[in-house]
Amino acid sequence: MVSADPPVTPDPVRRYLTQLELELATQDAALRHDALIDAESHLRAAIAAGATPERAIADYGEPAEIAAAYVAAERAQPAWRRAPEPQDAHPAAHRAAPSPAGPSASATLQATGFRAVPVIGIWADRRAWGALVYFGLVGFALSLAYFVWAILLGALSIGLSTIIVGVPLFIFLLGSARALCLFEGKVVELFLGVRMPRRVQPVAGVEEVGFWQRIWCWLRDVRSWMSLGYLLGNFPVSVVLFAVTITISMTSAVLLAMPVLGALGVPVGHVEWDEDVAPSIDFLGSPLQPDANGDVWMTVPLAIVSIALGLALATAGLWLMRGLGWIYGHVVQAIQVARPQPMLPPRA
Repeated sequence: MVSADPPVTPDPVRRYLTQLELELATQDAALRHDALIDAESHLRAAIAAGATPERAIADYGEPAEIAAAYVAAERAQPAWRRAPEPQDAHPAAHRAAPSPAGPSASATLQATGFRAVPVIGIWADRRAWGALVYFGLVGFALSLAYFVWAILLGALSIGLSTIIVGVPLFIFLLGSARALCLFEGKVVELFLGVRMPRRVQPVAGVEEVGFWQRIWCWLRDVRSWMSLGYLLGNFPVSVVLFAVTITISMTSAVLLAMPVLGALGVPVGHVEWDEDVAPSIDFLGSPLQPDANGDVWMTVPLAIVSIALGLALATAGLWLMRGLGWIYGHVVQAIQVARPQPMLPPRA
């Protein structure tokens, strides 16, 4: 007679985490990431200290209560300076949160003042200006540095792969890619306003991770390879975004500056007279004739059109920057909140 295999008992902690994840399903992915890691770390530590899973879960709090506490803590702080409460030193503090889980925590505070004005309120949106600075300067410079670093170490590790030096060099590249992506997340959060995770997923089953165990986890963690791919693939994307940002910024700046210069008594151009050909300058499809000194002045109607076009282009550019910043920021966020199955270190 063949005995049946005993039924597999579901892990209470995993079941609790699933319930908590469902409670936070409508919330920002980074907030959900932090809440799940906090809960798992606390529960595993309590069980390792001798508590039963049921007692550890009861002490920590119901999933709905914990979810409400995280949402309340997130909303209580400015959009770009949010930081959850210390992870789980006092679970009872979670249950004291007053507000229930509601719309996504990724939404920033309600727009007020000039920022609430349709269309032109974008001029008071710091996310748009942050994206403009990031795509036009900071992000491009960092992506270039990341790309050079990844290519240099990658080429060296491939070139030295025939000897033992190539392997540790590649592992170092993989570890540095993870660190650089974490740093990039902080920069993205500062300029683009997209929340990044503040917790690092621990290695399941161990209290302290040794050097070789950590390397093995790096190799198995999908985030390591996603981070390396980001360092390599982000540079061409940053070049395109840099070109778009500079083009829009410079064009709108010229359209706005030329009428202002004319009003201040500065000619918009100067040409040399030619006895055979009457010189002129075309601006926005309208020819501008120079005066006797060769100075070119903008007419009042053309100045009004130039200012209107400049403001329209600048406003559209800010909206574009904000949209691109949202997309770009969530791509970076997705790399950092990826949660593979819990990884155990290799057995000795």
